[in-house]
Amino acid sequence: MQRSIFFAAILFSLSVQANESELPSFGNASSTIISIEQERELGTAWLSALRGQVRTYEQPSVEEYLEQLVYSLAPNSTVADKSFRFVILNSPELNAFAVPGSVIGINAGLFLHAANEQEFASVLAHELAHLSQRHYARRLQKQELSTPLTLAGILASAVIAATTGAEAGIATLASTQAMSVEKALSYSRSNEEEADRIGIETMYKSNFDPRAMPRMFETMLKNARLQGSSPPEYLSTHPLSENRVADTKNRAEQYPIKQYRDNFQFHISKAIVATDFAESKESAIKYYRSTIEKGQHKNVDATRFALAYALFDSKPKESLEILTKLHAKYPALPVISIFLAEAEYFSGNAEASIARLKTLLEFNPNNYSAAILLAEIYEQEQRYSEAETLLIAQSRTRADNPVIWYLLAEIHRQAGNIVALHRARAEFFLLTGRLNQAIEQLQIGIKKAKPESRLASIMKRQLDYAYQLKDNPPF
Repeated sequence: MQRSIFFAAILFSLSVQANESELPSFGNASSTIISIEQERELGTAWLSALRGQVRTYEQPSVEEYLEQLVYSLAPNSTVADKSFRFVILNSPELNAFAVPGSVIGINAGLFLHAANEQEFASVLAHELAHLSQRHYARRLQKQELSTPLTLAGILASAVIAATTGAEAGIATLASTQAMSVEKALSYSRSNEEEADRIGIETMYKSNFDPRAMPRMFETMLKNARLQGSSPPEYLSTHPLSENRVADTKNRAEQYPIKQYRDNFQFHISKAIVATDFAESKESAIKYYRSTIEKGQHKNVDATRFALAYALFDSKPKESLEILTKLHAKYPALPVISIFLAEAEYFSGNAEASIARLKTLLEFNPNNYSAAILLAEIYEQEQRYSEAETLLIAQSRTRADNPVIWYLLAEIHRQAGNIVALHRARAEFFLLTGRLNQAIEQLQIGIKKAKPESRLASIMKRQLDYAYQLKDNPPF
Protein backbone atom coordinates (compact mmCIF):
# COMPACT_ATOMS: atom_id res chain seq x y z
CA MET A 1 0.00 0.00 0.00
CA GLN A 2 1.33 3.44 -0.91
CA ARG A 3 1.70 5.47 2.27
CA SER A 4 1.99 8.71 0.32
CA ILE A 5 -0.06 9.57 -2.74
CA PHE A 6 1.77 12.43 -4.43
CA PHE A 7 5.15 12.46 -2.70
CA ALA A 8 7.45 14.73 -4.71
CA ALA A 9 9.87 17.60 -4.19
CA ILE A 10 9.16 21.17 -5.20
CA LEU A 11 10.57 24.53 -4.28
CA PHE A 12 8.40 27.60 -4.17
CA SER A 13 8.69 31.21 -3.09
CA LEU A 14 5.97 33.83 -3.16
CA SER A 15 6.18 37.53 -2.56
CA VAL A 16 4.28 40.74 -2.72
CA GLN A 17 5.48 44.24 -1.95
CA ALA A 18 4.16 47.64 -0.97
CA ASN A 19 5.80 50.96 -0.12
CA GLU A 20 3.23 52.53 2.15
CA SER A 21 3.99 53.53 5.72
CA GLU A 22 0.65 54.84 6.97
CA LEU A 23 -2.33 53.02 5.52
CA PRO A 24 -6.00 52.62 6.44
CA SER A 25 -7.56 49.32 7.55
CA PHE A 26 -8.77 47.06 4.77
CA GLY A 27 -11.41 45.21 6.73
CA ASN A 28 -14.22 45.36 4.18
CA ALA A 29 -14.72 44.87 0.47
CA SER A 30 -15.58 48.48 -0.32
CA SER A 31 -12.35 49.93 1.02
CA THR A 32 -10.08 48.78 -1.79
CA ILE A 33 -9.95 48.10 -5.52
CA ILE A 34 -10.12 44.34 -4.92
CA SER A 35 -12.82 42.85 -2.71
CA ILE A 36 -12.48 39.92 -0.35
CA GLU A 37 -14.73 37.92 -2.68
CA GLN A 38 -12.44 38.69 -5.61
CA GLU A 39 -9.42 37.68 -3.55
CA ARG A 40 -11.16 34.38 -2.83
CA GLU A 41 -11.71 33.72 -6.53
CA LEU A 42 -8.15 34.68 -7.37
CA GLY A 43 -6.76 32.51 -4.58
CA THR A 44 -8.77 29.52 -5.83
CA ALA A 45 -7.53 29.96 -9.39
CA TRP A 46 -3.96 30.60 -8.23
CA LEU A 47 -3.90 27.46 -6.07
CA SER A 48 -5.28 25.34 -8.91
CA ALA A 49 -2.66 26.70 -11.28
CA LEU A 50 0.11 25.97 -8.77
CA ARG A 51 -1.09 22.40 -8.21
CA GLY A 52 -1.25 21.88 -11.96
CA GLN A 53 2.41 22.75 -12.48
CA VAL A 54 4.19 21.44 -9.39
CA ARG A 55 3.70 18.56 -6.98
CA THR A 56 3.11 18.74 -3.25
CA TYR A 57 3.93 16.90 -0.03
CA GLU A 58 0.97 14.72 0.94
CA GLN A 59 0.94 13.24 4.43
CA PRO A 60 -2.59 13.52 5.91
CA SER A 61 -1.56 13.64 9.56
CA VAL A 62 0.93 16.46 8.91
CA GLU A 63 -1.65 18.36 6.86
CA GLU A 64 -4.21 17.91 9.62
CA TYR A 65 -1.83 19.22 12.26
CA LEU A 66 -1.08 22.32 10.16
CA GLU A 67 -4.80 22.98 9.76
CA GLN A 68 -5.48 22.56 13.47
CA LEU A 69 -2.68 24.94 14.39
CA VAL A 70 -3.81 27.66 11.97
CA TYR A 71 -7.38 27.38 13.20
CA SER A 72 -6.16 27.72 16.79
CA LEU A 73 -4.46 31.01 15.84
CA ALA A 74 -7.20 32.32 13.55
CA PRO A 75 -9.79 33.31 16.23
CA ASN A 76 -7.26 35.80 17.59
CA SER A 77 -6.41 37.13 14.14
CA THR A 78 -8.39 39.73 12.20
CA VAL A 79 -8.35 37.73 8.95
CA ALA A 80 -11.71 38.42 7.32
CA ASP A 81 -11.97 35.15 5.38
CA LYS A 82 -11.25 32.28 7.77
CA SER A 83 -12.09 29.53 5.29
CA PHE A 84 -8.44 28.66 4.76
CA ARG A 85 -6.94 26.49 2.05
CA PHE A 86 -3.63 24.76 2.79
CA VAL A 87 -0.73 23.45 0.75
CA ILE A 88 2.53 21.86 1.90
CA LEU A 89 5.45 21.80 -0.52
CA ASN A 90 7.88 18.90 -0.52
CA SER A 91 11.02 20.93 0.05
CA PRO A 92 13.38 20.77 3.03
CA GLU A 93 14.02 24.52 2.79
CA LEU A 94 12.63 27.01 5.28
CA ASN A 95 9.71 28.80 3.64
CA ALA A 96 6.09 29.85 4.19
CA PHE A 97 3.66 32.06 2.31
CA ALA A 98 0.15 33.47 2.38
CA VAL A 99 -1.77 34.13 -0.84
CA PRO A 100 -4.86 36.34 -1.23
CA GLY A 101 -8.01 34.30 -0.67
CA SER A 102 -6.75 32.76 2.58
CA VAL A 103 -4.32 30.30 1.02
CA ILE A 104 -1.68 29.25 3.57
CA GLY A 105 1.38 27.39 2.37
CA ILE A 106 4.58 26.12 3.90
CA ASN A 107 7.57 24.09 2.85
CA ALA A 108 7.72 20.81 4.74
CA GLY A 109 11.17 22.04 5.75
CA LEU A 110 9.61 24.53 8.14
CA PHE A 111 9.14 21.57 10.51
CA LEU A 112 12.84 20.80 10.25
CA HIS A 113 13.99 24.35 11.00
CA ALA A 114 11.61 25.10 13.89
CA ALA A 115 12.98 23.82 17.20
CA ASN A 116 9.53 23.59 18.75
CA GLU A 117 5.87 24.32 18.18
CA GLN A 118 6.20 27.86 19.50
CA GLU A 119 8.70 28.80 16.76
CA PHE A 120 6.66 26.98 14.11
CA ALA A 121 3.50 28.85 15.18
CA SER A 122 5.31 32.20 15.07
CA VAL A 123 5.84 31.88 11.30
CA LEU A 124 2.17 31.06 10.73
CA ALA A 125 1.07 33.93 12.97
CA HIS A 126 3.22 36.25 10.89
CA GLU A 127 1.65 34.97 7.64
CA LEU A 128 -1.86 35.35 9.08
CA ALA A 129 -0.99 38.95 9.89
CA HIS A 130 -0.13 39.61 6.24
CA LEU A 131 -3.56 38.25 5.29
CA SER A 132 -5.37 40.14 8.02
CA GLN A 133 -3.89 43.46 6.91
CA ARG A 134 -4.51 42.62 3.25
CA HIS A 135 -1.04 43.66 2.17
CA TYR A 136 -1.65 42.30 -1.32
CA ALA A 137 -4.70 44.55 -1.81
CA ARG A 138 -2.79 47.51 -0.40
CA ARG A 139 -0.05 46.94 -2.93
CA LEU A 140 -2.54 46.95 -5.78
CA GLN A 141 -4.17 50.13 -4.58
CA LYS A 142 -0.92 51.94 -3.83
CA GLN A 143 0.76 51.10 -7.12
CA GLU A 144 -2.40 50.79 -9.25
CA LEU A 145 -1.25 47.41 -10.53
CA SER A 146 -3.17 45.03 -12.74
CA THR A 147 -4.36 42.15 -10.56
CA PRO A 148 -4.18 39.43 -13.24
CA LEU A 149 -0.72 40.52 -14.38
CA THR A 150 0.58 40.65 -10.83
CA LEU A 151 -0.62 37.19 -9.84
CA ALA A 152 0.40 35.70 -13.18
CA GLY A 153 3.92 37.03 -12.68
CA ILE A 154 4.10 35.64 -9.17
CA LEU A 155 2.85 32.25 -10.38
CA ALA A 156 5.32 32.15 -13.27
CA SER A 157 8.17 32.92 -10.89
CA ALA A 158 6.96 30.29 -8.44
CA VAL A 159 6.77 27.54 -11.04
CA ILE A 160 10.16 28.31 -12.58
CA ALA A 161 11.74 28.55 -9.14
CA ALA A 162 10.23 25.16 -8.30
CA THR A 163 11.59 23.48 -11.41
CA THR A 164 14.75 25.21 -12.60
CA GLY A 165 16.03 27.30 -9.72
CA ALA A 166 15.33 30.60 -8.04
CA GLU A 167 17.41 32.81 -10.34
CA ALA A 168 15.29 32.01 -13.41
CA GLY A 169 12.15 32.62 -11.40
CA ILE A 170 13.40 35.99 -10.23
CA ALA A 171 14.26 37.03 -13.78
CA THR A 172 10.84 36.06 -15.10
CA LEU A 173 9.00 37.88 -12.34
CA ALA A 174 11.08 41.01 -12.78
CA SER A 175 10.52 41.14 -16.54
CA THR A 176 6.83 40.27 -16.30
CA GLN A 177 6.07 43.02 -13.84
CA ALA A 178 8.64 45.55 -15.04
CA MET A 179 9.93 46.04 -11.51
CA SER A 180 13.28 45.79 -9.86
CA VAL A 181 14.11 42.47 -8.25
CA GLU A 182 14.03 44.07 -4.81
CA LYS A 183 10.53 45.44 -5.31
CA ALA A 184 9.19 42.30 -6.96
CA LEU A 185 10.43 39.86 -4.36
CA SER A 186 9.79 41.33 -0.98
CA TYR A 187 7.18 42.79 1.29
CA SER A 188 7.83 46.37 2.28
CA ARG A 189 9.59 47.14 5.54
CA SER A 190 6.38 48.61 6.96
CA ASN A 191 4.45 45.48 5.93
CA GLU A 192 6.93 43.28 7.74
CA GLU A 193 6.98 45.39 10.89
CA GLU A 194 3.19 45.42 10.95
CA ALA A 195 3.01 41.65 10.46
CA ASP A 196 5.58 41.15 13.25
CA ARG A 197 3.61 43.31 15.68
CA ILE A 198 0.24 41.75 14.88
CA GLY A 199 1.69 38.24 14.73
CA ILE A 200 3.22 38.57 18.20
CA GLU A 201 -0.09 39.80 19.56
CA THR A 202 -1.91 36.89 17.90
CA MET A 203 0.60 34.48 19.44
CA TYR A 204 0.03 35.79 22.95
CA LYS A 205 -3.76 35.79 22.67
CA SER A 206 -3.64 32.21 21.34
CA ASN A 207 -1.49 31.03 24.28
CA PHE A 208 1.74 30.71 22.33
CA ASP A 209 5.06 32.22 23.38
CA PRO A 210 5.56 35.70 21.82
CA ARG A 211 9.30 35.35 22.41
CA ALA A 212 9.38 32.47 19.93
CA MET A 213 9.18 34.87 16.99
CA PRO A 214 12.52 36.64 17.61
CA ARG A 215 14.07 33.23 18.38
CA MET A 216 12.87 31.93 15.01
CA PHE A 217 14.17 35.05 13.29
CA GLU A 218 17.56 34.55 14.93
CA THR A 219 17.62 31.00 13.57
CA MET A 220 16.86 32.33 10.09
CA LEU A 221 19.66 34.88 10.28
CA LYS A 222 22.09 32.24 11.49
CA ASN A 223 21.14 29.98 8.58
CA ALA A 224 21.51 32.90 6.18
CA ARG A 225 25.07 33.54 7.38
CA LEU A 226 25.95 29.86 7.05
CA GLN A 227 24.51 29.63 3.54
CA GLY A 228 26.18 32.80 2.32
CA SER A 229 24.80 33.74 -1.10
CA SER A 230 21.93 31.23 -0.84
CA PRO A 231 19.93 32.31 2.21
CA PRO A 232 16.73 30.51 3.30
CA GLU A 233 13.92 30.96 0.79
CA TYR A 234 11.82 32.69 3.44
CA LEU A 235 14.26 35.57 3.62
CA SER A 236 13.91 36.35 -0.09
CA THR A 237 10.24 37.11 0.45
CA HIS A 238 10.47 38.43 4.03
CA PRO A 239 13.66 40.53 4.31
CA LEU A 240 15.20 40.26 7.75
CA SER A 241 17.79 42.37 9.52
CA GLU A 242 19.45 42.59 12.92
CA ASN A 243 17.31 45.64 13.64
CA ARG A 244 14.12 43.73 12.91
CA VAL A 245 15.17 40.88 15.18
CA ALA A 246 15.92 43.38 17.95
CA ASP A 247 12.58 45.12 17.39
CA THR A 248 10.59 41.88 17.65
CA LYS A 249 12.55 40.92 20.75
CA ASN A 250 11.68 44.24 22.38
CA ARG A 251 8.01 43.82 21.47
CA ALA A 252 7.90 40.27 22.80
CA GLU A 253 9.52 41.31 26.08
CA GLN A 254 6.47 43.50 26.81
CA TYR A 255 4.39 40.37 27.42
CA PRO A 256 4.48 38.48 30.75
CA ILE A 257 6.72 35.43 31.01
CA LYS A 258 4.92 32.10 31.44
CA GLN A 259 5.41 28.42 30.70
CA TYR A 260 4.29 27.17 27.29
CA ARG A 261 3.77 23.54 26.40
CA ASP A 262 4.03 22.11 22.89
CA ASN A 263 1.35 19.95 21.36
CA PHE A 264 2.91 16.47 21.04
CA GLN A 265 1.44 16.27 17.54
CA PHE A 266 3.94 18.92 16.41
CA HIS A 267 6.81 16.64 17.37
CA ILE A 268 5.13 13.70 15.64
CA SER A 269 4.75 15.79 12.47
CA LYS A 270 8.36 16.91 12.71
CA ALA A 271 9.44 13.27 13.09
CA ILE A 272 7.44 12.24 10.01
CA VAL A 273 8.93 15.01 7.89
CA ALA A 274 12.47 14.32 9.13
CA THR A 275 12.09 10.64 8.28
CA ASP A 276 10.64 11.37 4.85
CA PHE A 277 13.56 13.68 4.06
CA ALA A 278 16.22 11.35 5.46
CA GLU A 279 18.88 10.04 3.09
CA SER A 280 17.26 6.62 3.43
CA LYS A 281 14.96 4.74 5.80
CA GLU A 282 17.94 2.61 6.85
CA SER A 283 19.99 5.66 7.84
CA ALA A 284 17.00 7.09 9.71
CA ILE A 285 16.50 3.83 11.63
CA LYS A 286 20.17 3.73 12.58
CA TYR A 287 20.09 7.36 13.72
CA TYR A 288 16.93 6.96 15.83
CA ARG A 289 18.21 3.77 17.51
CA SER A 290 21.49 5.47 18.38
CA THR A 291 19.73 8.58 19.67
CA ILE A 292 17.50 6.55 21.98
CA GLU A 293 20.34 4.34 23.23
CA LYS A 294 22.59 7.32 24.01
CA GLY A 295 19.80 9.43 25.50
CA GLN A 296 20.55 12.28 23.11
CA HIS A 297 16.92 12.96 22.27
CA LYS A 298 14.98 16.13 23.08
CA ASN A 299 11.71 14.20 23.19
CA VAL A 300 12.12 10.46 23.67
CA ASP A 301 8.54 9.56 22.70
CA ALA A 302 8.77 11.56 19.48
CA THR A 303 12.03 9.76 18.67
CA ARG A 304 10.39 6.40 19.40
CA PHE A 305 7.55 7.34 17.09
CA ALA A 306 10.04 8.35 14.38
CA LEU A 307 11.72 4.95 14.70
CA ALA A 308 8.36 3.17 14.41
CA TYR A 309 7.46 5.24 11.34
CA ALA A 310 10.80 4.45 9.69
CA LEU A 311 10.31 0.73 10.42
CA PHE A 312 6.90 0.40 8.71
CA ASP A 313 8.24 -1.22 5.55
CA SER A 314 11.23 -3.25 6.76
CA LYS A 315 10.14 -4.39 10.23
CA PRO A 316 6.38 -3.84 10.66
CA LYS A 317 6.11 -6.04 13.75
CA GLU A 318 8.74 -4.01 15.61
CA SER A 319 6.95 -0.85 14.50
CA LEU A 320 3.71 -2.30 15.86
CA GLU A 321 5.36 -3.07 19.21
CA ILE A 322 6.64 0.50 19.61
CA LEU A 323 3.33 2.08 18.60
CA THR A 324 1.37 -0.21 20.93
CA LYS A 325 3.43 1.11 23.86
CA LEU A 326 2.99 4.72 22.71
CA HIS A 327 -0.76 4.17 22.38
CA ALA A 328 -0.91 2.89 25.95
CA LYS A 329 0.79 6.11 27.06
CA TYR A 330 -1.30 8.41 24.80
CA PRO A 331 -4.66 6.62 24.46
CA ALA A 332 -6.57 9.81 23.70
CA LEU A 333 -4.27 11.01 20.89
CA PRO A 334 -5.90 10.09 17.55
CA VAL A 335 -2.71 10.40 15.50
CA ILE A 336 -1.07 7.59 17.52
CA SER A 337 -4.14 5.40 17.03
CA ILE A 338 -4.05 6.03 13.27
CA PHE A 339 -0.42 5.02 12.90
CA LEU A 340 -1.01 2.05 15.19
CA ALA A 341 -3.79 0.96 12.83
CA GLU A 342 -1.41 1.33 9.90
CA ALA A 343 1.20 -0.78 11.69
CA GLU A 344 -1.44 -3.41 12.39
CA TYR A 345 -2.27 -3.56 8.71
CA PHE A 346 1.37 -3.84 7.64
CA SER A 347 1.78 -6.60 10.22
CA GLY A 348 -0.98 -8.63 8.60
CA ASN A 349 -3.90 -7.86 10.93
CA ALA A 350 -6.28 -6.07 8.56
CA GLU A 351 -9.42 -6.60 10.64
CA ALA A 352 -7.88 -5.09 13.78
CA SER A 353 -6.68 -2.12 11.72
CA ILE A 354 -10.09 -1.58 10.14
CA ALA A 355 -11.90 -1.91 13.48
CA ARG A 356 -9.61 0.65 15.12
CA LEU A 357 -10.10 3.20 12.31
CA LYS A 358 -13.88 2.69 12.22
CA THR A 359 -14.03 3.36 15.97
CA LEU A 360 -12.00 6.54 15.52
CA LEU A 361 -14.33 7.75 12.77
CA GLU A 362 -17.42 7.01 14.86
CA PHE A 363 -16.21 9.58 17.36
CA ASN A 364 -14.79 11.98 14.74
CA PRO A 365 -16.29 11.43 11.25
CA ASN A 366 -14.22 14.32 9.82
CA ASN A 367 -10.85 12.89 10.81
CA TYR A 368 -9.08 13.21 7.47
CA SER A 369 -6.07 11.04 8.33
CA ALA A 370 -8.18 8.14 9.57
CA ALA A 371 -10.57 8.35 6.62
CA ILE A 372 -7.83 8.35 3.99
CA LEU A 373 -6.02 5.42 5.59
CA LEU A 374 -9.22 3.39 5.96
CA ALA A 375 -10.19 4.10 2.34
CA GLU A 376 -6.77 2.91 1.16
CA ILE A 377 -7.10 -0.26 3.24
CA TYR A 378 -10.58 -0.88 1.87
CA GLU A 379 -9.15 -0.52 -1.64
CA GLN A 380 -6.41 -3.03 -0.89
CA GLU A 381 -9.00 -5.41 0.52
CA GLN A 382 -11.24 -4.86 -2.55
CA ARG A 383 -14.06 -3.50 -0.39
CA TYR A 384 -14.84 -0.82 -2.94
CA SER A 385 -18.37 0.15 -1.92
CA GLU A 386 -17.20 0.89 1.63
CA ALA A 387 -14.29 2.92 0.30
CA GLU A 388 -16.67 4.87 -1.96
CA THR A 389 -19.02 5.70 0.91
CA LEU A 390 -16.14 6.91 3.05
CA LEU A 391 -14.52 9.09 0.38
CA ILE A 392 -17.81 10.56 -0.83
CA ALA A 393 -18.42 11.79 2.72
CA GLN A 394 -14.94 13.30 2.80
CA SER A 395 -15.47 14.97 -0.59
CA ARG A 396 -18.43 16.85 0.87
CA THR A 397 -16.44 18.35 3.74
CA ARG A 398 -13.18 18.78 1.77
CA ALA A 399 -14.46 19.53 -1.71
CA ASP A 400 -11.31 21.46 -2.64
CA ASN A 401 -8.92 18.60 -1.79
CA PRO A 402 -7.57 17.03 -5.02
CA VAL A 403 -6.20 13.97 -3.21
CA ILE A 404 -9.69 12.89 -2.19
CA TRP A 405 -11.00 13.21 -5.75
CA TYR A 406 -7.98 11.34 -7.13
CA LEU A 407 -8.55 8.44 -4.74
CA LEU A 408 -12.29 8.51 -5.33
CA ALA A 409 -11.81 8.29 -9.09
CA GLU A 410 -9.61 5.21 -8.64
CA ILE A 411 -12.15 3.57 -6.34
CA HIS A 412 -15.03 4.34 -8.75
CA ARG A 413 -13.00 2.78 -11.57
CA GLN A 414 -12.40 -0.42 -9.67
CA ALA A 415 -16.02 -0.54 -8.52
CA GLY A 416 -17.23 -0.11 -12.12
CA ASN A 417 -19.02 3.17 -11.32
CA ILE A 418 -18.17 4.79 -14.66
CA VAL A 419 -20.24 7.98 -14.52
CA ALA A 420 -18.96 8.81 -11.03
CA LEU A 421 -15.44 8.02 -12.24
CA HIS A 422 -15.60 10.75 -14.88
CA ARG A 423 -17.10 13.24 -12.44
CA ALA A 424 -14.33 12.57 -9.85
CA ARG A 425 -11.62 12.84 -12.48
CA ALA A 426 -13.08 16.14 -13.64
CA GLU A 427 -13.06 17.52 -10.07
CA PHE A 428 -9.42 16.49 -9.71
CA PHE A 429 -8.48 18.17 -12.99
CA LEU A 430 -10.36 21.37 -12.06
CA LEU A 431 -8.53 21.56 -8.73
CA THR A 432 -5.18 21.06 -10.42
CA GLY A 433 -5.64 23.60 -13.22
CA ARG A 434 -6.15 21.13 -16.08
CA LEU A 435 -9.22 22.67 -17.70
CA ASN A 436 -9.08 20.80 -21.01
CA GLN A 437 -8.92 17.43 -19.28
CA ALA A 438 -11.73 18.46 -16.91
CA ILE A 439 -13.96 19.49 -19.81
CA GLU A 440 -13.27 16.22 -21.61
CA GLN A 441 -14.15 14.14 -18.54
CA LEU A 442 -17.34 16.12 -17.92
CA GLN A 443 -18.49 15.78 -21.50
CA ILE A 444 -17.99 12.01 -21.38
CA GLY A 445 -19.69 11.75 -18.00
CA ILE A 446 -22.72 13.75 -19.11
CA LYS A 447 -23.18 11.51 -22.17
CA LYS A 448 -23.06 8.37 -20.02
CA ALA A 449 -25.29 9.69 -17.22
CA LYS A 450 -29.06 9.51 -17.08
CA PRO A 451 -30.21 12.90 -18.49
CA GLU A 452 -32.25 14.00 -15.47
CA SER A 453 -30.04 12.51 -12.79
CA ARG A 454 -28.51 14.56 -9.97
CA LEU A 455 -25.03 13.60 -11.12
CA ALA A 456 -25.75 14.85 -14.65
CA SER A 457 -26.92 18.20 -13.23
CA ILE A 458 -23.76 18.53 -11.13
CA MET A 459 -21.54 17.80 -14.12
CA LYS A 460 -23.40 20.27 -16.35
CA ARG A 461 -22.84 23.02 -13.77
CA GLN A 462 -19.18 22.11 -13.51
CA LEU A 463 -18.87 22.09 -17.30
CA ASP A 464 -20.28 25.63 -17.47
CA TYR A 465 -17.83 26.66 -14.75
CA ALA A 466 -14.90 25.09 -16.62
CA TYR A 467 -15.82 26.86 -19.86
CA GLN A 468 -16.14 30.14 -17.97
CA LEU A 469 -12.66 29.73 -16.49
CA LYS A 470 -11.22 28.82 -19.87
CA ASP A 471 -12.85 31.75 -21.69
CA ASN A 472 -12.24 34.29 -18.90
CA PRO A 473 -9.21 33.23 -16.89
CA PRO A 474 -8.88 35.15 -13.58
CA PHE A 475 -5.21 35.86 -14.39
